[in-house]
Amino acid sequence: MRNKSVLMNSKKWMRGWLFWLLVSGPAAIAQVRVPKMIGDGMVLQRDIPIRIWGFATPGEKVTVKFAGETASSVTEDNGKWVVVLGPKKAGGPFTMDIDGINHIWLKNILVGEVWVCSGEYQMQLPMEKAKEQYAELIAHADDVPIRQYLIAQHYDYKGPRESVTGGHWEVGSSSSVLSFSALGYLFARQLYDRYHVPVGLIDACAAEAPAEAWLSPAALSAFPDFASLAGRYADSTFPQGTGPTDKGATGGLYNGMIAPIETYTVKGVLWYQGEANLPKAADYTSLFASLVADWRRHWRQSSLPFIYVQLEGHGPVKQQAEESRWAGMREAQRMALGVPGTGMAVAADLDEAGGLQPKDLEELSRRLFLSAEAIAYGKINIIYSGPMYHSMKAHGNKIHIVFDEVNTGLIVKGGGDLKGFSIAGADDRYVPAKAILEGKKVIVWSDEVAHPVAVRYAWADNPYGANLFNRDILFKDGLPAPPFAGHVRAKRVSVATDH
Repeated sequence: MRNKSVLMNSKKWMRGWLFWLLVSGPAAIAQVRVPKMIGDGMVLQRDIPIRIWGFATPGEKVTVKFAGETASSVTEDNGKWVVVLGPKKAGGPFTMDIDGINHIWLKNILVGEVWVCSGEYQMQLPMEKAKEQYAELIAHADDVPIRQYLIAQHYDYKGPRESVTGGHWEVGSSSSVLSFSALGYLFARQLYDRYHVPVGLIDACAAEAPAEAWLSPAALSAFPDFASLAGRYADSTFPQGTGPTDKGATGGLYNGMIAPIETYTVKGVLWYQGEANLPKAADYTSLFASLVADWRRHWRQSSLPFIYVQLEGHGPVKQQAEESRWAGMREAQRMALGVPGTGMAVAADLDEAGGLQPKDLEELSRRLFLSAEAIAYGKINIIYSGPMYHSMKAHGNKIHIVFDEVNTGLIVKGGGDLKGFSIAGADDRYVPAKAILEGKKVIVWSDEVAHPVAVRYAWADNPYGANLFNRDILFKDGLPAPPFAGHVRAKRVSVATDH
């Protein structure tokens, strides 16, 4: 009888407890939860403090145990908690325990290098589209610890989202790697081959999206026209996760795809974007600088490296000098190198056909990796840039151009004549020019221009064939000079409004 009485009292207590949960409301029983990014198979950034975050009832204590360390935090009034773990060496797999009112157990976690891959179609292009070209790498994908989190394209105009929509950490294999960003994966392979640590890629791309779509509401305030447009979208109603048919919509992709991941500790950003901003290329330098500063501020990493691609060649090669929006955008991207902690990979010489993306993605990824080694990993005595235009002076009917990053000298790639230069007088009418190397300078002239004041290099939609490179310490070909425009007198370079 005594056991029966105890059982009845126990049932009464259970019913009472359940009743209390029901009347107390959701806030009183909110369980600790984590965003989708914090999950099985994730890759955490090595050698710097790691942020793990989630959501719970305000005031609730949350404890995280990982790799021999235990750290705690108290949930803030907004319902978010962040636990900061000390720097960890590369390795794994590890498990992670997260404790609050409930328990979360995560497994198969690696520590290594984590890079965000963002931009337009060219960064979004999956390995599936290049599987014939890189069949050997794909076949051996199981041999290297490379993983990717693919963030679904998601607009949000009401405000920053807490978590990305769907997705999970995908372990690289000969089948799963087909969904990885091709350029990101090729970069990751080089990163692994150099440092022999796991690599995590966060793929956050949207085809045809301009840079302003990736700016936060705070950053948009510096651009009144963009901010006004974003405000109108915020007052509109779109189906969940969608936006206006205008891909130039401002702010929506930041709120939907970047805000949810900005607490995740990363090493740097790989960026391939610009085509969507061609109509206003002259504004791109300041726009991109704002984007870099914005993301660094929100990631709370003031020197977060940004390694980006200068736009590829577009359309057929033309021999004559031409006006070009594509060249104008490349110039704006080159000028963005004035932002500290940025590096740029030239792509305009990699595809004679001028397709949607350079054919030689492996060479482009190598150039990105060289920039990353110098900018993100502090490696010295490496060539990570081609000759960079510095200044020019007129000497009679010739212009002498001085370059930085010449290393052991300037060369004509493949030998023969130096190609890709055009020259203009005060009338700004450009004509093809002859060019020769003289030590670490280039001398340019044309019999058609008696008093030259301006020079362009590789200034065309598709400047394939432009062949100014530098030379490395082993006297081998270095890297290509990026397209540029220069003027003897200080003058803003005009950008054409059509091809």
